[in-house]
Amino acid sequence: MTDPNLVRRLTTILAIDVVAFSAMSARDEEHALGLLGTRLDTAGTLVRQHRGRVFKMTGDGLLAEFASPVEAVRAALEIQEAMRSANAPAGPDDQLTLRIGVNLGDVVENGDDLMGDAVNVAVRLESISATGGICISGSVYEQIVGKLMLGAEDIGEQHVKNIPRPIHAYRLTIDGPRPGGSSHPAHAAARRMPRARSLLVGGVAGVLVLAALAGTFYLRDPAPTPTLQTAEPTSDLPVINRPLPETVAGTAASRTAPAAAPPAATPDPGPRRYIAKEVPFVPDFRMRALENYARAEGAKALALNVRGIFAMATRRVDEDAARHAALEECNRAVARDVPRVRDYDRCMLYAVENDVVWSFRPPPMPPPPYVPASRPSPPIAFDPATAPLLHPQARERLALRYVPNQHDRALVLGHARFDWWTPSETDADVIRRNLQVCGHLTGRPCVVYALKNEVLVRTPQSMRATDVLTPQDVTGLDAGQIKALEQYLIANDWRAVALGMNGRIGLASGRATEQDATAMALQACRDAGGSECSIIAIGPFLVAPP
Repeated sequence: MTDPNLVRRLTTILAIDVVAFSAMSARDEEHALGLLGTRLDTAGTLVRQHRGRVFKMTGDGLLAEFASPVEAVRAALEIQEAMRSANAPAGPDDQLTLRIGVNLGDVVENGDDLMGDAVNVAVRLESISATGGICISGSVYEQIVGKLMLGAEDIGEQHVKNIPRPIHAYRLTIDGPRPGGSSHPAHAAARRMPRARSLLVGGVAGVLVLAALAGTFYLRDPAPTPTLQTAEPTSDLPVINRPLPETVAGTAASRTAPAAAPPAATPDPGPRRYIAKEVPFVPDFRMRALENYARAEGAKALALNVRGIFAMATRRVDEDAARHAALEECNRAVARDVPRVRDYDRCMLYAVENDVVWSFRPPPMPPPPYVPASRPSPPIAFDPATAPLLHPQARERLALRYVPNQHDRALVLGHARFDWWTPSETDADVIRRNLQVCGHLTGRPCVVYALKNEVLVRTPQSMRATDVLTPQDVTGLDAGQIKALEQYLIANDWRAVALGMNGRIGLASGRATEQDATAMALQACRDAGGSECSIIAIGPFLVAPP
């Protein structure tokens, strides 16, 4: 009989392994382990940005799970791109290459760990992946068809170790020329493959395009798609009453880990020129130093961490020396200035010479000006005990450190009960920097809850706040509705979102009371033809019954 206490569920497993790590360790074990830690931290961050969770480290690799096969494949693509970007300027001893396998199947929970056939298959798919490549199962292939702009080479039924049945597998490829117009024998071979299948589809802006070159992947933007022009909404937003597709439903995001939605733009395959004002996380008063870097001569590099700590090395013997010096000095500053160093505090190379080598996407941000034009009246004093979405430990830290601090500071809240604050010199700077940090670590736009000790947004009273609302929480919106929802996020006073079971939506903002806002949103949803309309958000928060 099966154990009734076992918890089974369907999930997508991503397995990563480093190619030839044993040989690298044999040459210089300490250096190899340091490089491995840095690269796997990068992979872990990208996993979290795509709604994933690392549930096991495997020595020279890791295992992660995703609720969505599409997000798992996107994460795999970006991880390989990050490795390619890191390898491009690196010396022979700093090259690290991955193989990745992705599988969708049933798993068994064992605490935070996952076990079962789905995990084993993902590991075996990784073992037959090309060096620097990605191998997916047929179950994943069926879920990503029509959703990602890439190709898949059907390699048929594969018999792999310790799996009693054959596994239908695909290797990700592209049927087309290398970006920039040149060709490569690998592309011609892929085109000649009789079993190669195309997943190329048109459609959504910001989708990834994959090009294979000698086992590595390059990501680029597809041609831009036209957007609908909509009238600028007023501060008192009109309700939305256009019908949506019958299959649309609003979804609250997963609580298992910080997550990410597909960005508006993906990394360009070619070098991006260094521009000081585009460097994230760094406070405005350090802008002069960032501008000086652009003018510096000789071999140079700039490294930074998520808190805005950075170091630059200039006039070095060569690029390799500049990279190592910048990273070493940056990490030394982190160890000196950060009381408790976490995995995301590791410094990352941002630029080598005047080319940006930072492999992450720009942090997702809410629509400007990032905060409502007016604040609640009468003013609401910040109280950690009543702030939403905070764990007890976070409330204690805020009471001890945030409240008595005298610098300009902002508390931002993000997906999966994430909170962050860092002091700065001005209100605008502290808002920008904290939103960038929160967006980078969660992969989703965050909300400014408090500026100094004054609350900027109202907390729901009739329902329980469960997460931060972002436009991707409601799928199937047209361009005008997305624009209105974005403006809703920075509107004033009480506001609410209602969603029907058939996908109709209603918005209300600028209301005098919470009850007025929710009643108006529900009526707007019903007026749009919504059935069984219910409130899904109040203010910038997703909500649930108390």
